[in-house]
Amino acid sequence: MRLIVLGTLAVARAAAQDVTVPLTPDRWTSYTLFERDKLPDNSVRFATHLGRPSLLVRSGFAYASGVNFRNGTIDADVATYDSGGFYGIGFHVGDPHERYEIVFFRPPHFDPTLQYTPSFYDMNAWQFFPVPDYAGSPDFPQGQWAHVRIVVKGLVASIYLDTATTPTLEVHDLALGSVGGTIGIWGRAGGAYISNLRYRPDTTTYALDRQRTFAPGAITAGWSLSQAFLASRQNPEVYPDVRSLQWQPVEAEREGIVMIGRYRKDPSTEGEKPLPNGPSARTPATEVVFARNTVVSDRDVVRKMWIGYSDDIVVYLNGRPLYAGRNSMSYRDPSALGFFYPYADAVFLPLKKGPNELLLAVSEATAGWGFMARFDPPSLSGAP
Repeated sequence: MRLIVLGTLAVARAAAQDVTVPLTPDRWTSYTLFERDKLPDNSVRFATHLGRPSLLVRSGFAYASGVNFRNGTIDADVATYDSGGFYGIGFHVGDPHERYEIVFFRPPHFDPTLQYTPSFYDMNAWQFFPVPDYAGSPDFPQGQWAHVRIVVKGLVASIYLDTATTPTLEVHDLALGSVGGTIGIWGRAGGAYISNLRYRPDTTTYALDRQRTFAPGAITAGWSLSQAFLASRQNPEVYPDVRSLQWQPVEAEREGIVMIGRYRKDPSTEGEKPLPNGPSARTPATEVVFARNTVVSDRDVVRKMWIGYSDDIVVYLNGRPLYAGRNSMSYRDPSALGFFYPYADAVFLPLKKGPNELLLAVSEATAGWGFMARFDPPSLSGAP
């Protein structure tokens, strides 16, 4: 213990200590994320693995009680499950069905192998957090205990793997901001064993200035979202009765992305992979949300608008459909993961002088629901 003397005032300050999180059933709550994963052998297991007491989450999410972590260090040893799979360490877990952040790993034959993502309403929105800022492809030992360290300071998370002394991945602009919460373990299709889990709190106050700003020309203000509909009942390719919809004003975030998943629960549905070189039906239980804005032009003109999205989109201008695109997993290429890219698609808008209604139908199956629209060049009033 240190004794700090400030004039006549003496304040005792104890150095931060590691806090061990017991890997016992009384300290953990778990649930499955996908309906297809609700199988008896997918339950959380507390077992001895490679000589250590450990926790295995094969497919689902488990979170600890009695932990309040905002800033500091999380340490754990991990060992992959025999069949391989996806696994990760969650932090800033509030109501776990509403929000947490996670650093997760993919099996070696996937790329990238390491990624950060936030989760909103049980949705890991990883398609909106691609390389190089949020993901990478480091080698990581398999079939043995290896160390993971996550250091959180305000909006920055630094991830160290195994014996690394410099960050393997450093994430800026954590999507949830600086919030407190518990620690969790996430697994899918096999998961991994976790052992020796502990954390060390840091009470330092860190600056919360975000580094990622709006892209030039991005339409960032004026967006409203409708309620969500099953795409099988509300066809995204049919212009809706906008007066009958319930509109909620929303805010754009980094680069100009409107993260629908912050406001609507992701359907988290999976279907068959699309056939090569052919049309593909929507995944069962796909949902659609309409996004509306007004673009003001000083003259009749045709302007190019870039659009990034996940998974599907239909672009309407003044009630007329102009473009339809799909960016779901495996659709554009068998190995494609459906990552959000702001400049992958574009449409030319025939704007009339004055206000123009821009309406987007954005459909989602899983792994990230949102969009971004950007004019190039940024020369319109109404477009930042």
